[in-house]
Amino acid sequence: MSSLRETVFMNLEADGAGRVPVVTRLTYRADDPFAVGLRFELQQDIAVVWTIERDLLAQGLRRAVGDGDVRVAPQAVEGRRETRIELAGCGLDGAWGRAVFSAWEPALRHFLDKTYEVVPAGQEQIDMDAFLTEVLTAG
Repeated sequence: MSSLRETVFMNLEADGAGRVPVVTRLTYRADDPFAVGLRFELQQDIAVVWTIERDLLAQGLRRAVGDGDVRVAPQAVEGRRETRIELAGCGLDGAWGRAVFSAWEPALRHFLDKTYEVVPAGQEQIDMDAFLTEVLTAG
């Protein structure tokens, strides 16, 4: 199994607090070729993990995409090309809310380019037997 891991710095846009830097670990696994994992390390002992579609992230580098819980869009911030990732979900306190992260676009593009070297677009395959076993035994 081939996998990639890379660290990027993102900014969390919090209510009224401005932009807070967040270490983010990006992961990609060839055995789950449609997904990119994002691990937001908010503090030393607090991390939130999200999984989003690789193609959604790639499309979001060029234009606004997504609806519902995940949206990705390019943006310009102080002359820099950034990508905005908006996530909706349940917070640590059980309340629903939105988190907006932004990352330097070339860093995300570099990571995505490496994922397409591991599994080129259109060549993604899923082990259906393993998938069905996982679904049927989850409980």
